[in-house]
Amino acid sequence: MKFGTFSLSQMPDQSNRVEAFDNDIAQFKLAEELGYDTVWLAEHLFSTYGVVTSTQVLAAAVARCTSKIAIGTAVVVLPFNHPLRTASDFALVDVLSHGRLKFGVGRAYQPHEFTGLGVPMEKSREMYTEALDIVLKSWTNERIKYDGEFWTIPEEIEMLPKPVQQPHPPVYQATISPESFKTAARDGWNLQLASPFTYRTYREAWMDQLESHLKTYEEDCVSHGRDGKSVERMILLPFFVHESREKAREIFGQYVEWFYNKVASNQLSSSSANQNIKGYELTMAEGRKTREMGYLSFDNLIKYGAAIADDPDGCVDKLQEMKERFGITEFVLWSSIGGIPSDLATQSMRLAAEKVLPRL
Repeated sequence: MKFGTFSLSQMPDQSNRVEAFDNDIAQFKLAEELGYDTVWLAEHLFSTYGVVTSTQVLAAAVARCTSKIAIGTAVVVLPFNHPLRTASDFALVDVLSHGRLKFGVGRAYQPHEFTGLGVPMEKSREMYTEALDIVLKSWTNERIKYDGEFWTIPEEIEMLPKPVQQPHPPVYQATISPESFKTAARDGWNLQLASPFTYRTYREAWMDQLESHLKTYEEDCVSHGRDGKSVERMILLPFFVHESREKAREIFGQYVEWFYNKVASNQLSSSSANQNIKGYELTMAEGRKTREMGYLSFDNLIKYGAAIADDPDGCVDKLQEMKERFGITEFVLWSSIGGIPSDLATQSMRLAAEKVLPRL
């Protein structure tokens, strides 16, 4: 069983951005000291929802201020960059970290980011597939030439440096929709699960739906000659532990609601807010229903298990249930959500390391 910490670098007050990034780095160092297994980083654009514009930049910084903890990406948005730039940057991160990279990838989901970059959102799945193919071939082949729909490498070139991990760093795929589970089963990737996004799609049924997706995923793996139970399954959870359950919820609620309100405002700010963009029909339509029906209130998030704010015993019970139902191999506990003061986030990390994680 592994445990990770996560930061989306959410900074509602941009006047504190230098201090906030210093606090992020301190959080990652503390995670290593406390025995957490992985630091997970995310990237977003054009919003205080998350101000890390490229995970490779922050990952390189983490690589040089830590020595043991793995460095995961949740996620690298493949359609937003040339795949050879992605491949070379993250190979360099793997070198700088002496082989500690976990390469989590996805295709993004916020329309304003695609609009800002001029990338066609309806083509994101195809762009993701092609980009990942180029990244992996550049890592595992001495030289690469490629003629794709979105990117062309007209003459053979050698991508350098090659990553330390062979044949390449472990790949994790963000999985919410049924199609993403099918892709992960076909290609044999580790799974990145996340309660905030599965819950936004399926509301009170999110655990049942996730369990069903995982069962289908395992069946698909068998059809591809793979053991679906042997891959890593990490799950991201908004998480806060306090000696008092009531205090945990009193502290954490406003920051979790800020996060969900920011997701909603980013969706509404786009000209495509009321459209169901190709490839995102399910998540967009259901996400709107979730917001309009009031499911994003903190009380409902707690009620249906999409966020955890509890005393140590309560946290253990909830995590144990997920471990058994979903076959989780790594819990990624997100305490630094929504601009919460860093001292509160690190208090939760310390208490979890002392009274929650050893019991799992």
